[in-house]
Amino acid sequence: MEFIKKKVGIDRVYKITGLTIDPYFSATKILWFKEKKPTIYQKTHKFLLVSDYILYKLTGKFVSDHSNLSRTMLFDINNLKYSDEIAAELELDLDKMPEPMKCGEEIGEIMSDETAFDKKTLVITGAGDQQAAALGVGVNAPGEIKCTTGTGSFILAYLEKPTFDPQKRVLCSCHAIPGTWVQEASIFTTGAALRWFRDQIGTAECLEAKEGQDPYDIMTRKAAESPIGANGLVFIPHLVGAGAPHWNPYSRGILFGLSLGHQRKDLYRAVLEGVAFEVKKNIEIFRELGIRPEELKVTGGGSRSDLWNQIMADVLGITCVRNVIEEATSLGAAILAAAGAGIFPDISKAADNLCKVEKKYVPNQGHHELYDKLYYFSKDLYTLLNEHSVYRKIHDLNQKEE
Repeated sequence: MEFIKKKVGIDRVYKITGLTIDPYFSATKILWFKEKKPTIYQKTHKFLLVSDYILYKLTGKFVSDHSNLSRTMLFDINNLKYSDEIAAELELDLDKMPEPMKCGEEIGEIMSDETAFDKKTLVITGAGDQQAAALGVGVNAPGEIKCTTGTGSFILAYLEKPTFDPQKRVLCSCHAIPGTWVQEASIFTTGAALRWFRDQIGTAECLEAKEGQDPYDIMTRKAAESPIGANGLVFIPHLVGAGAPHWNPYSRGILFGLSLGHQRKDLYRAVLEGVAFEVKKNIEIFRELGIRPEELKVTGGGSRSDLWNQIMADVLGITCVRNVIEEATSLGAAILAAAGAGIFPDISKAADNLCKVEKKYVPNQGHHELYDKLYYFSKDLYTLLNEHSVYRKIHDLNQKEE
């Protein structure tokens, strides 16, 4: 990472690729092979993402779509091609990368004998999971924004052109709809935080759950019995560090205000509210960048909870919408496949026709005003701890103990 910062620079990487410099992205991993395992690097014909390898096995072609290539840290999202500048500075061979293609474009027919598919079956480029999910909930026009909550929460907003945050708090990448982009924010542990409470504290709810019943339903039902503000509990869900907008690997989870009077219902509600506060932080940055969301499309496992959706609406002050088809990523991929096969001439219109609303959650203005006060307290709490290097100090103490 330090090598890339020195050779290319944080600002240049962000303005070309829309990404921060991070080991998660392909360029850092390829560079590691080049430096640490040069023989493997030299013998490698192509560096592929997992989906690219499947496409190769099916068709014999080395291709990847623009949205997935947006995760390589080698792709110029402004010009929709690999960045010769970054590759030259890092001395990486772009001939070892797959050919870029638009999302929803025909690659060819199946060539492999290893599947039971008809050889005439068309293989079409797909998209990254979150871009496909955005398409699958109808994020296809300015102001459209979605939040998928599973293990983490991933917020994507539609862009007609690449938009970059001067402070690099949120990312930008190619959308599943060719010729458009998305603003992105990733929160690492949201549903995972609720799962942690289920596993470590929610034994009673797990035992109470009858066959076929989900313990989460019991937990959120109990959370509804706790008042707004969870009786004075504030939860910051940074259980593996902070993603957007903080990007702080040292940050950790905080449960502030715990007293002998609190019950499990308060803990559960604090988690739901704490996640909503993290979503709000990122949507506020989207607003700074000119995005004007009128509603938030919610999807993923977290969207099954009516209470969580209502809390999200009350915290954000905008309507939250849940669609009929929950599996938005699969729907988005299906739309791209159908478009590539010539069934849908217009990807965006196909999304409009298929993405139907099941339920809307309208914000309560009184609740919103109260949540605003709690939100700013939570935000100030994180800032106070971070500015005094509290997170870094506890990290260093733990390192010494080990």
